[in-house]
Amino acid sequence: MKEKFRFNWVDAVIILLVIAVAVVGFVYLKGRNKVAGAQTQKLYFVFETDPCSEAAAEQWTVGTQVVFGTKNVDKGTITAAEVVPYTQEAADTASGVWKMNDVPGQYQARVTIAFDGFESDNAYSSSTEQLTVGLGTVVDGKGVNSEGYILDIGEMK
Repeated sequence: MKEKFRFNWVDAVIILLVIAVAVVGFVYLKGRNKVAGAQTQKLYFVFETDPCSEAAAEQWTVGTQVVFGTKNVDKGTITAAEVVPYTQEAADTASGVWKMNDVPGQYQARVTIAFDGFESDNAYSSSTEQLTVGLGTVVDGKGVNSEGYILDIGEMK
């Protein structure tokens, strides 16, 4: 004969333990990159896009809402934008001196992005990752998308 399953107190304890572990895991993972007790503050970083056409560089405009980072979930707003010629280091064949030369038809957008983040004694971070000068990242927004590098980072004044 087949025995019928009966719910008892051991089953209830197991279910409660599984729920408790899930809640603790969620709380831990959600706050893992935040500085203990820190409040968010207005930070900025200067982002320089990969080389593109002048028309593409001009699409980066003040007020555009963007997402950034390796997880592409941190949010910010462009507060300053400029189009700059793309330069590349090359040797002058006559003198042998290395210098920066403009690459014809290639430009970059250099944008300042404001975001809510965290500052500690030695680092800046968004809600999901630490940000540093030289970090390669991706920035996406309405009509804009590029990989590039962080040139500067700090607290908004």
